[in-house]
Amino acid sequence: MLMARAASGLVSTPQIHSLAVLPLQNLSAEPAQEYFSDGMTDALITDLAQIGSLKVISRTSSMQYKQTKKSLPEIARELHVDGIIEGTVQRSGDRVRITAQLIHGPSDKHLWANSYERDVRDVFALQRDITDEITVRRERHWTTAG
Repeated sequence: MLMARAASGLVSTPQIHSLAVLPLQNLSAEPAQEYFSDGMTDALITDLAQIGSLKVISRTSSMQYKQTKKSLPEIARELHVDGIIEGTVQRSGDRVRITAQLIHGPSDKHLWANSYERDVRDVFALQRDITDEITVRRERHWTTAG
């Protein structure tokens, strides 16, 4: 594990070598927007799968956890992953807001969280922003050099 300095001394930082993107939860008032949140989930999986050093679980395997009551450590064990991305999608008129969190699966510890809001016409830029931030943070903080 990597070591990071905290006020109380050294703390270990979990490494992320494998990842599952759980279905993003639709918070929109319209259940018909479910296709939109599923599409965002699919896009994140596809984009993150482009990172050669990261094992990303398939959409088919991840989608079985839609609206599950299982704990994240249980899901991480079943999928054999270090990290889990979960989040929400909310669309209102021409605006879309996505929250995304990266959780260390075995410990259920938050590693990163952010909220993004854009015009719905910028949805592809929004997907790219989320993927880019996860990629940069993973390279800087959650993997070992070498």
